Amino acid sequence: MSPSALSTWLRSCLFAAVLALGLSLPGTVTAQGFGVYEQGTCVMARAGAAVAQGCGDGSSIYFNPAHIAGTDGVTASLGATMIDATGEFTYDYAVQPPYRGAEVDLENDPIPVPHAYVTYGLTDRIGLGLGTYVPFGLETNWPTRLSDGRYFDGAFEGFENRIQSIYVQPTVAYQVTPTLQVGGGPVLAISSVELNQLLDLSQQAVRNPQTGEPVPDPTSEAPSTPLRFSQLGIPFHTAFARSSLESSNDLGIGANIGLSYQATDRISFGARFTTPITVTYDGEADFTQIQTGLQVPTDLTLGGQTIVPAGTPIDGLLQGQFSGGQLVSQDVETEITFPFQLVAGVSVQATESVLLLADYQLTGWSAFDEIPLEFETLPRQVREENYENTHAVRLGAEVDLSRTFTARLGYLYNTAAAPDEVVTPLLPESDRNQITIGFGWQPSDRTEVNVSYQALLQNDRRGRVRGALPNEPVTTDLNQGVYGFGANLFGTTLTFYL
Repeated sequence: MSPSALSTWLRSCLFAAVLALGLSLPGTVTAQGFGVYEQGTCVMARAGAAVAQGCGDGSSIYFNPAHIAGTDGVTASLGATMIDATGEFTYDYAVQPPYRGAEVDLENDPIPVPHAYVTYGLTDRIGLGLGTYVPFGLETNWPTRLSDGRYFDGAFEGFENRIQSIYVQPTVAYQVTPTLQVGGGPVLAISSVELNQLLDLSQQAVRNPQTGEPVPDPTSEAPSTPLRFSQLGIPFHTAFARSSLESSNDLGIGANIGLSYQATDRISFGARFTTPITVTYDGEADFTQIQTGLQVPTDLTLGGQTIVPAGTPIDGLLQGQFSGGQLVSQDVETEITFPFQLVAGVSVQATESVLLLADYQLTGWSAFDEIPLEFETLPRQVREENYENTHAVRLGAEVDLSRTFTARLGYLYNTAAAPDEVVTPLLPESDRNQITIGFGWQPSDRTEVNVSYQALLQNDRRGRVRGALPNEPVTTDLNQGVYGFGANLFGTTLTFYL
């Protein structure tokens, strides 16, 4: 490889990485678990079946790094998948008015998820590559209020939540024998998280305005038990604050490796393993007071002395929490483990023009068991998730209709990651069926354009819109309605063979 060729390849790699990162940072997307598998338009049209045979457009850096061994020259691809998701939560008719049978719609805008790859054939056996892609992302935007002005219960669980992880992967692959290829590389995960929710006044401790300490519950034998506003008649889910937890561009390290074996001139096998990556987020928590207009209904006494007279505005009592108490802006730390992916598959060249593919995928979502929140001032909190490992079957086919035109289609079935008791506004998912179709056009030897469409059909699933009360277990007894979800995905990738 000449110095000028090496310099050109490195510049191409850097350009692709920077461009993909710049496009990726603004948005994220809702997906199975919160995985996004649409990292190449050709593969997307096959329903993601690519581990045994790639598309030759650089996307194998993600789907199976072994396939870039033997790459000829420089290949550069840039594309994106636009995901238009819709969803709703419908309260049970057994729920008390005014929520009975009410429907609340998800408010997500269409979101582009980009990808970029560059590969170079160093020798007839060694391939090099650099890819940037977004394999994990989540965005759920719910309204904070219902049509009648009441607060939506789900907003107390979360109403504008985003999780995103961009992977940057340098890759090397080697042709071990004429039939065996191996490849892989380290992965740098650049991740951001944002969690927004309303805080419920009814569950807050009543505090002595003179000392700031919690007022003991006079009905409890334990002196450390605080009196809560619910005991003063404050209704459940009375919003008194908005919390926003945000952290950006935190890093994690992992790896992506793969192998491919050509069993016969028509049958190939492949496998890929992407390691789990843990990211620790150091961010900031901000709290904004919401005026309730409520008053203390009765005198509050402590040691025979009235510390808060009846009629005192509750908003005034709470104000100190936002100026010098526990609800000031403060540092917060949390941790998320993005799961491993293990994929194995086969491809069969049924005829000279027909290729059939099948993949099985295991994703280790059990690593996403909780979201711990370590605050600077507030007590430690833990959001239980208890996700389960998911299974997916991907079936794809492509037909060469002419020398320059290829048609593709596929079918995908995915099991759900969230167990029944944690189907919440954060991720209202269920088992999914997905159907894909796409076309590839190569107008010249140096240029290829791929387009695809994917229909995501999710089964309706019961879930909840509120968390457990103190000392209340998180079970399906909290489920109050049904989540519906679906999406239309449109992909485009432009590839240059240089």
